[in-house]
Amino acid sequence: MLMLGPLHDNVRKHLEVLHRDPEQLLSGDVDTLHLIAVLYSQEWQRPDFIHVVHSMAPTLPHLSSLLRAFFSGAGKTWEHFTSEFAPGGLIDEASLEEKELAWMLPTNDINEGALGSFCVMMRRQPQLSLSVQNAQAMYFRNETQAFMKQYFVGPEDLQFLRSMAWESTGEDQKREQEIIEHSHQRVAEKEATRKKRQQKRQEKDLWLEALEHVLDETKVPGLKGEALKDMLDKFKAVGAPDLGNVNRRSKVGAIREALIVAIEKYNNGTWRIAGEDEGEGDESSDLGDDEPSALEPISDWEETDTED
Repeated sequence: MLMLGPLHDNVRKHLEVLHRDPEQLLSGDVDTLHLIAVLYSQEWQRPDFIHVVHSMAPTLPHLSSLLRAFFSGAGKTWEHFTSEFAPGGLIDEASLEEKELAWMLPTNDINEGALGSFCVMMRRQPQLSLSVQNAQAMYFRNETQAFMKQYFVGPEDLQFLRSMAWESTGEDQKREQEIIEHSHQRVAEKEATRKKRQQKRQEKDLWLEALEHVLDETKVPGLKGEALKDMLDKFKAVGAPDLGNVNRRSKVGAIREALIVAIEKYNNGTWRIAGEDEGEGDESSDLGDDEPSALEPISDWEETDTED
């Protein structure tokens, strides 16, 4: 591919010739026209098509202009796509040895072919292991059968081959065991991470539970750093309104403004802290069971004297 610089340049020059004089494609003997109109004077791929175009040319007055515009655009596009092969460029000035060192396959057909063969084989014989599939592929690719016919002349050769195959039978089980152990390790790591995250969440909940609310909006500007963010979490935990769009990653100004609004709404009674009013009720509930309420009537047996 790196040797195609001269070819690309010849195509560009040929397009320039056809752009300057498109009439050479529309006049002359069709049977010999390819000698001057086709690059390297090759035969037409569709000579019947050229005959039809020549027969219709008198009825197509703009055909020559269309061809000139086409070859003009094609020449510019060709030059753009082959700019790396331009004379004086890196590829053009590279030595033959450098081009051979830089050569690579233009596509990934070899790998795609091997992968496709593997998929087909596994569909047909799903019981095959990866090592067996690789062995079969190498057997056919390396022409192992011909090698065996030539060099495996005695029974000891086949015995050696069987012993080698027997020694390699545990590789697949070993690989499967490694995959299983790796999967178990991943599960254990995820579980440890989950427990660690849960522990941090519990510690954070305990910390927020012990944290006292700041219910004076004038003190909010004095909160900075983690103290400000913790207070935001504290207010969210107790159900403060209008804090859904603010989080710990929000700007400091936005957090302070949201806290001030929440405190103002709390102070004017718009919302209350969850559980704040618990325990407030009838004072009689604080009386002991042994002390009757003043509203309860005294039973008759307490008014009568006991008999001797």
